[in-house]
Amino acid sequence: MAERGRVYNRIFNESEWKLVLEDNKILMEDYLLEIRSQKKKQSTLDQYKNDLRIILIYILKKLDNKSILELNKKHFRNMSLWMIEELGQSNARANRLMSATRSMLSFAEDDDDYEYDVNFTGKVKGLPKEGVRDIYFLTDEQIAKIREYLREHEDYAKMCLLDFLYDSAGRRNEIHQIFKEGLLEKNYTNIVIGKRGKKFPLIYFSRTKESLALWLNQRGEDNIESLWVIGKGTNKKEASYGTLYDWIVSLADILDKLEDCNIPFNPHSLRHSSLENLSNGTHYVLKEIGKVKLQLNELKYFAHHGDISTTNAYLKNNESSILAETFGIEIK
Repeated sequence: MAERGRVYNRIFNESEWKLVLEDNKILMEDYLLEIRSQKKKQSTLDQYKNDLRIILIYILKKLDNKSILELNKKHFRNMSLWMIEELGQSNARANRLMSATRSMLSFAEDDDDYEYDVNFTGKVKGLPKEGVRDIYFLTDEQIAKIREYLREHEDYAKMCLLDFLYDSAGRRNEIHQIFKEGLLEKNYTNIVIGKRGKKFPLIYFSRTKESLALWLNQRGEDNIESLWVIGKGTNKKEASYGTLYDWIVSLADILDKLEDCNIPFNPHSLRHSSLENLSNGTHYVLKEIGKVKLQLNELKYFAHHGDISTTNAYLKNNESSILAETFGIEIK
């Protein structure tokens, strides 16, 4: 503990902390609130706070006080080297500092209040692969398995949510904006507002239409505009953004039960899985539209990304399997 304290005090001082970019401080405080809500111990919160202050002061001193959301892979790689070479950190300690940074940026990536699409800390060579929020890609078969479980248990709201997320590759915030009217008569929603103020409808296909019919029939008549509601009768009300998060977490629990193992998928996994399966030819909808798979530029428009590199970052890294297939060798 003493060694850790000396390292922290060697970097942190109040006069420099006052100069740190306010946006970076706000992101750090938002993230600390998030992990506090997860009932983390105070000692854990203090550890994250100390580690992240070191990172933000490094950005102040070495990177012209940029927004941490603007940093790229090279910036984070150099940051990791700085921890080892200038701070004299062990690899384990340097990895812990980078892990705290990665965790905070994963929070920003998944939170619609921040315009952040790709967490570059996960691409820094040498960091453990089992990071705080690695993306688990679900297969089309796993998606089908979850929805059949929901059908059997007549949990049609969650079935509908699962289908919308997988069909449209929409973000949770976008899915939350869907209105119920007219959905069964077409294959696209009302206009939703995505990242950076982009406006577009979400499109969907046969699985969603099936679960929509089941959900709307089960829900019955009401005057609530949103597709998502909770409660019954006079207690019925619009489901919150947080409720959709809880529903998605419950889907992961269902898959754990069905496959008898821990499968660490999270709300972001469904968007990644939709795009990945459209790109590798396994998404069920490809048969419906008569395509073998979607090309990267097509996925870019489908995901409403501004840059094709963002779309590429959403997909699996298949370099090893491509090389193995090309040269007829097994790469483990």
